[in-house]
Amino acid sequence: MDYDEEQKEPELTSRSGYEVRDVVRSFLQALSEAGAIASGKLLHYTADMICSGGLLLFEKLCFEYAFEHIGIASPRIFFYLNNKFKDLREKAAKHEIAKFCTLSDVQQATAEIVLILQGCPKKTKPKYPAIPPETHDNDGWLRSVLRTTDKASVRKVYQRSTDLEPMLHAGNEMVFAIVEGATERALFWVKWLQEEDQLLRKKYQSGLSTAERGSPALKSQAQKTAVGYYLIMVLAELYKEFSQKGMVRLHQEFQTLLDLYRSTDSKNTQRRKQDIIALMVQILVDMPRMKIPAAPTLVQDPAALERMVQQSANFYREVLYHPLPNKLLPQTVTSLKKKKQKELTKEDKLQERLNMVDQMAMNFYKM
Repeated sequence: MDYDEEQKEPELTSRSGYEVRDVVRSFLQALSEAGAIASGKLLHYTADMICSGGLLLFEKLCFEYAFEHIGIASPRIFFYLNNKFKDLREKAAKHEIAKFCTLSDVQQATAEIVLILQGCPKKTKPKYPAIPPETHDNDGWLRSVLRTTDKASVRKVYQRSTDLEPMLHAGNEMVFAIVEGATERALFWVKWLQEEDQLLRKKYQSGLSTAERGSPALKSQAQKTAVGYYLIMVLAELYKEFSQKGMVRLHQEFQTLLDLYRSTDSKNTQRRKQDIIALMVQILVDMPRMKIPAAPTLVQDPAALERMVQQSANFYREVLYHPLPNKLLPQTVTSLKKKKQKELTKEDKLQERLNMVDQMAMNFYKM
């Protein structure tokens, strides 16, 4: 070994000795598969993460998976996850990691979470459409595409003294698109208004609104006056209208999404906020058109789930046999996709062949 060569810092590993990225990749892979073998792998990687101090990482992965792969197919999952992780965080605050991961209710709760996620029906989240640059800072374009009159749900939120007119028009168009069942068009107006607000802030250091609709715990004025809070308030008013007409019955689920959006937790990134708004739009578009406008049950076979959850202690016992790692797992893991190997040039391929010939010759003479 060349001692002048810089030594790389060893990769952070889990309690079972896996590299962190490998644990996360394997966990997500097992979540997307079905069958007893996949469930066993899932429980093993879950136990490994929890016993390695990765509760916050585990929570982040579960929510991200739910937004990416479940969404409107089972909106109840977000209410369930929110309550479960609230209880787990409270227990984690009371106990050291060595004690926390040995608690039977923690082991069973984490096992139940992943098994329910694995068994949920799947549907990928909708994509936000691209917004043409020429649509921004263009009053002529905006007035030429308006298709509807003022909506009651928008008027209840819009304040002429603090909000600029584009917020009124975009809100009306978003609600109109939802009523017509046009999800993509509704998401267009969501993204257009957000981009319009950002461009205005860059240009004038002030956005479309001065009304502080965000949480008082937010640090900056820009965060408190972001148009996202205006949009979710309009969606909440529209939900009330639909609910009064018996068109939707997802009170707990919709309130959970509102609470998640308003959360000041560091895990509540802008990407997650966009996913939340998209899901709220989907609920208001799709649910009124269903025969039963309510979320389906999470567990189809409670007895089978209970039997599998009872096996969680065995998986935790296997992981707890190993010592606690020196460093606990981080709250987030990036660069999960494996890098593609760089394609060799003709010169490199030729050199590789010559090296192989040389090695064969050396092996021959050694015989």
